[in-house]
Amino acid sequence: MRKLIFMAWLAGLLLAAPLSSARAQTCNNALIGNLFYGYISISATSLAFGAYSPALATPQQSTMTVTATCTGIITPGGTLPPFTVAMSAGGGAFTQRLMSSGTHTLRYQLYTSATFSTVWGDGTGSTSTVAGGNNGLTTQTITGYGLIPISQYVTPGSYSDTITVTVSY
Repeated sequence: MRKLIFMAWLAGLLLAAPLSSARAQTCNNALIGNLFYGYISISATSLAFGAYSPALATPQQSTMTVTATCTGIITPGGTLPPFTVAMSAGGGAFTQRLMSSGTHTLRYQLYTSATFSTVWGDGTGSTSTVAGGNNGLTTQTITGYGLIPISQYVTPGSYSDTITVTVSY
């Protein structure tokens, strides 16, 4: 099993740049002669909540994506092998992730779906990873869902956290 690791930047008041592939993996491990048919590239977008207001009546939400693409070297058309996407706990714990601004913190969480019922983590405890690939597709985008709970009266500032995104195949 191989892993691609990315650092994703989460921001409360700060917008970060998208990420690019750490290293490549072959698509379906297909060889033509001694050349690989294609390679997998992974990219992740940042999760940017924008300005947070503790007075909101509903939790603040945002989304991010992880995209896997099989790029043909000789000819296009390679398909993605099966893979899983895991997320680290960042600066907090899976039970409660934390963005920080100096010594101040703001609670948030990452989920695998828009129902906000399953925490996206590394598969330990009550967290889950997200599976992809092995579906005949050349590109697949997986969406993550972020949520900041209401009524957090924090010191104004730029709050951020760094999450490691691990793609295993």
